[in-house]
Amino acid sequence: MKDRYYRAREEATLALVHVEEGMWAKEALSYLSDRGDKALSTEIVYGTLQNLLLIDHILSFYLKYPLSKLTPHIRNILRGAIYQLHFLDKVPQKIVVYDSVRLAGRYGHKGVQGLVSGVLNNFLREKRWVLPQETAKRLSLEYSHPQWLVERWLETLGKEETEALLKWNNSRSTLCVRVNTLVNSPKDYAKILEKANIPFAIDTDINQAFYLEKTGSVTELPGFASGSIQPQSKASMLVAYLLEPKPNESILDLCAAPGTKTSHIAEFMKNTGTITAVDISEKRLESTQVNLERLKVTNVSFVAKDARYFQIAPQDKILVDAPCSGLGILKNRPDARYQKTTESLEDLPKLQLEILNNAATLLRPGGILVYSTCTLEKRENSKVIEQFLLKHNEFYEEEIKGITGLTREKRGYQSYPHKTHTDGFYYCRLRKRAKSSELRARS
Repeated sequence: MKDRYYRAREEATLALVHVEEGMWAKEALSYLSDRGDKALSTEIVYGTLQNLLLIDHILSFYLKYPLSKLTPHIRNILRGAIYQLHFLDKVPQKIVVYDSVRLAGRYGHKGVQGLVSGVLNNFLREKRWVLPQETAKRLSLEYSHPQWLVERWLETLGKEETEALLKWNNSRSTLCVRVNTLVNSPKDYAKILEKANIPFAIDTDINQAFYLEKTGSVTELPGFASGSIQPQSKASMLVAYLLEPKPNESILDLCAAPGTKTSHIAEFMKNTGTITAVDISEKRLESTQVNLERLKVTNVSFVAKDARYFQIAPQDKILVDAPCSGLGILKNRPDARYQKTTESLEDLPKLQLEILNNAATLLRPGGILVYSTCTLEKRENSKVIEQFLLKHNEFYEEEIKGITGLTREKRGYQSYPHKTHTDGFYYCRLRKRAKSSELRARS
């Protein structure tokens, strides 16, 4: 058993090295073997990434030279160890130090073993590290978010809201799955979980949304292989509810991959009508098709095409779940926060508006267009809609009713994660005027 935990720490170290080299954490963790405790490896990797800036700051007080001078393996052995010693209550500290020194011997030399032992034991003996007083720097380190992003949120949200958002992003995740009504009912799936002794809770607004305690891989949950469930946050589920798909309609999903919302739309339609799923990536559409087959979805056709230029006969409803900065879903993707830059956000509004402009030509009069993102950036959200409506007076915004917790923006609605306790999504429901007389009346 002890060796199993050692292997878990080793595999967590290797995964962290892969992430440092540019691999996403989810992919790095997919290579975990059965030799170690997968739950411990996953905890170390995600916990270390979630607190990376603080961990590196702490280590700087116990090293005589920059962390960057160490090899990637030794650097990440130390990071994983500090995470366990500082943030986890139930791990034996002596074993963490012992295993870390063993790993240093395997991936370094005897001198490095002494360094790892000295740093970790000194950390346990005395607290040398302190946080800076300046607000943005302190919050950036304390909650391990890039300082430019903290400064951005301080400017738009204020100190209290920003710190609440940062705390939410670093809090422990709860797995949310959608019960696929093409295969099962929420009532029957609840019975399956009860029989398997898996604790769960059902969302008060959406009875398809089940919250489960994380007990390993989602693929091992009852009903996953047969298509009874699909991992999806409540915020993401709301998109299909706002689109209100109906049986036998024609629906265009313009930025479809990975297909989670596409499959939800198919449920509303009871596998009737047509859904055209468009995405620029043929590879992502291939994996989308595989997942939709698992979910028993049969009314979707797939097209690999740039959403800005795709053409089709007028559709009843269109979803533009636009490419975005993803700043509303950093809780479940802690590695993503270190990949973002101000430059990477710059061109997104232009792309989003171009997709919307094309979508406007593909919707029938009287049809519904839903625009959504998983970011908190007004430049990508309400301001994009403002620009769109200035150009397209044949569209008007419809009020969103019956959904609690959303914040009304100048245009559209925002889910702020620390308030709604789900992902940070933006929504705007637009309708295309049915007649030219209605266009004149509203203009």
